[in-house]
Amino acid sequence: MITHCWRERLEAQELVAIDHMLALAADFDEEAGFSTATPAVPGHGGDVHHLLVRMPPKGERESPDLDALPDAEVVGYLRLEVADGTGSVQLVIRPEFRSLGVATLLFERLDSESDGWASIPGLRVLRAWSHGAHPAADRMCRRFDARLEHALFKTLRQIGGSRPFDGDPLPTVERIGNAEVPELMPDHDLTMAPAEKAALKLASSTITDASGARTILGAHPEQPASTAAVLALVHEVGTPVAALKGLLTQGLLDLQECGARTAQLYVDALDDAFVSASRELEFIHDQSDLLYARELPV
Repeated sequence: MITHCWRERLEAQELVAIDHMLALAADFDEEAGFSTATPAVPGHGGDVHHLLVRMPPKGERESPDLDALPDAEVVGYLRLEVADGTGSVQLVIRPEFRSLGVATLLFERLDSESDGWASIPGLRVLRAWSHGAHPAADRMCRRFDARLEHALFKTLRQIGGSRPFDGDPLPTVERIGNAEVPELMPDHDLTMAPAEKAALKLASSTITDASGARTILGAHPEQPASTAAVLALVHEVGTPVAALKGLLTQGLLDLQECGARTAQLYVDALDDAFVSASRELEFIHDQSDLLYARELPV
């Protein structure tokens, strides 16, 4: 039904085919905000491997239903970056070829065949992000005994307009311009859908309180009022809820003054103080981004 092959470096024609497939998938998944993949992005210090999944041309497939699907040079793409025995995985299947067992069959072969995971030197653990409620993510993870390792909650808070946000500003703050929104967890930003990535690239500034904890704002005075502005909270483990709430409050006040009408905040699901502060400020859960890990069979 399918074939797969690894590449250390993609040929120009292969990269064009993958980019075309990823563009189709991004358009198809835009509303859901599912993960995408980044074949051309350099590694973060690990060795990058590319896996291409292909299907035979029409007339050479296993059923009339498969023959009815379009001819495509690439029906799936997996990017694997390996560092210290851990491989960060991005996998995208072309929309027309989903729900056919392509991903399941691929992982079964990668487990059992010599040109699968065993062909990647030193690879012991796989890690992958699922952005949003992807219909196949939980099923695949249960099928291959992956565990949930971490989670980030994307939350939203309406501000401004006829019901403006009201809170107590911090008595002493320091503001610095041109800050970048940090990556909260390894590879989380890398695997976001294009629209999600774009939101993190808004013009940014930083608010720092007396403890050194800081809130990073992504907002631009010329944005349309309907555009979501971004908040990112950076703090040490053990920072009290009151301090986190104060920083978020000041961030919401600053964004509101810029004319933003929606604030977006990623919350570490394992940080109880962070979760409590966001809930007290009435941030509403929008989606869960889940990080799965799987030890490879020996």
